[in-house]
Amino acid sequence: MIRNYEVQEIGEYSRLVGEENLRIVLDTFDCSLNQEVEGFLVRKAVQAGLLKSAITYLVFDIDTSALVGYFTLVLKPFSIARDKLNSANRKLISRFAELNERTGEYTAAIYLIAQIGKNFAIEEDDRIEGKALLELALEKLRSAQTIVGGKLVLVEREADRPKLFEFYKDRGFKSWNERYDKGDGVKYDQMIRVLEPVADNQSQIVETEMKGKSSTQ
Repeated sequence: MIRNYEVQEIGEYSRLVGEENLRIVLDTFDCSLNQEVEGFLVRKAVQAGLLKSAITYLVFDIDTSALVGYFTLVLKPFSIARDKLNSANRKLISRFAELNERTGEYTAAIYLIAQIGKNFAIEEDDRIEGKALLELALEKLRSAQTIVGGKLVLVEREADRPKLFEFYKDRGFKSWNERYDKGDGVKYDQMIRVLEPVADNQSQIVETEMKGKSSTQ
């Protein structure tokens, strides 16, 4: 069965249906695997969009109108010390970042998928697959890429969740640095990939999904 999805920027959707109806829709979202993902959508996404600090996109099943997932995108500067990287990662970063010889740091602008999650309140057979949700996020970044450029995409996964490592690795992401968040006491594995455009004959893939095994992500 082919699943068809529609992606709506949260601010635009709010203007279309009204704040009260937006709140009703957001209250249908449940991400039991990660309360931070759920909390951001419910409490922070709209304000972040107004400030343009992060832009959130809602993903709907066209056939059922259900909110099946969302993702949040950010364009942000990053810097990392050269001596924190192994030779392979240093070679990769040097293609897209500038090295400050005085500080020994690489600096660049990078696309960050700051939040991504699917709605577990939906029956399992009707949930969006993780790979389809991620591809929708990458497609939005490709649209931005045609306007402002940019090549690197960053995700941060909790280091103690090996299934997420395999999920992102299978989709072109590579571990290159670890970050410890003192606030939430969590160690994150930072994974990057190069954002390449899709071929014209593959452009429709991101709008549909052949329903098969449900992703564990």
